[in-house]
Amino acid sequence: MSSEMHNSLWRDFPKTAPEFEDRFKTEADCRAYLIAVRWGGEPACARCASRRLWTLREGTRFECAECGHQTSLTAGTVLEKTRKPLKMWFRAIFEITSRRTGISAKDLQRIMGFGSYETAWTWLHKLRAAMVRSDSEPLGPFVQIDETLVGGKGGPHKQLVLVAAEANGRVRLVHAENNDTVTCKRFADEEISDDAHIVTDGHAGYSDKSLGERPHERKVQTKAERRESDAVQGCHWTVSLAKRWLIGTHAGAVAPKHLQGYLDEFTFRHNRRKTKGVCRIAARLIESLVTRGPMTMRAIVDQTLLYRRLLPDTTIAT
Repeated sequence: MSSEMHNSLWRDFPKTAPEFEDRFKTEADCRAYLIAVRWGGEPACARCASRRLWTLREGTRFECAECGHQTSLTAGTVLEKTRKPLKMWFRAIFEITSRRTGISAKDLQRIMGFGSYETAWTWLHKLRAAMVRSDSEPLGPFVQIDETLVGGKGGPHKQLVLVAAEANGRVRLVHAENNDTVTCKRFADEEISDDAHIVTDGHAGYSDKSLGERPHERKVQTKAERRESDAVQGCHWTVSLAKRWLIGTHAGAVAPKHLQGYLDEFTFRHNRRKTKGVCRIAARLIESLVTRGPMTMRAIVDQTLLYRRLLPDTTIAT
């Protein structure tokens, strides 16, 4: 989709709940919008990219006049093989993005009228996976880095999360195996721009080996000093909000292997907290639906590493 088309869709997207309801009243409305997002308004053959297509199945499938290949509107996306109307997916997207605290699977089941909790749980995880945008800009120019423990009762059951926060801007939260030099390096290289000015506490994992040539201030503070002026206040605020959300919305019932998905949802919403017109956040998620590949419930349940996690598999030259 061209940048001009992208900007046009963004400008015209509903800003309020009544506008959203009016814009996506029918299944045809949702199909038309998804076609606009995926192909710029005109479907293209997945095999030969031809625009000469016959419309089949009320606009959900297209047959190429050039090569005969059939292309589904949802094939190759998060929505592949869904049996539910697009209107229901759009409504679920509205519910998860428009609320400041998101929504639990139980509440989504109740609102959407799903017959099982598992359906609502799977939908939420699929949408969380789509919240990770491959074109996200790394954090900068001033970034704080810290770490925290999430969930569980007692040290052995808590999960380590690395946190990076721009000054009054975006954040990143990543579930990590540990916070040694190797892991901190991968975190910095994946999430932070090469020329960012970084502030950390005294943890040894934040060093020249892990942060490279980025300007780095290490500030070791006492509790009294932190009360006066906290060097990594942005990280501490972010952690406080994330933990409150996990406990408040999800009652802390987050399995370790799915923690990254919840962190991605928190990050997605937090980084768009200043968006004018709350429903516009839904537009960003719909855009991502067509770029994220298919997911099955079994894959979500079984694959511990389904989401981004920092594993100790990077070597650092000595």
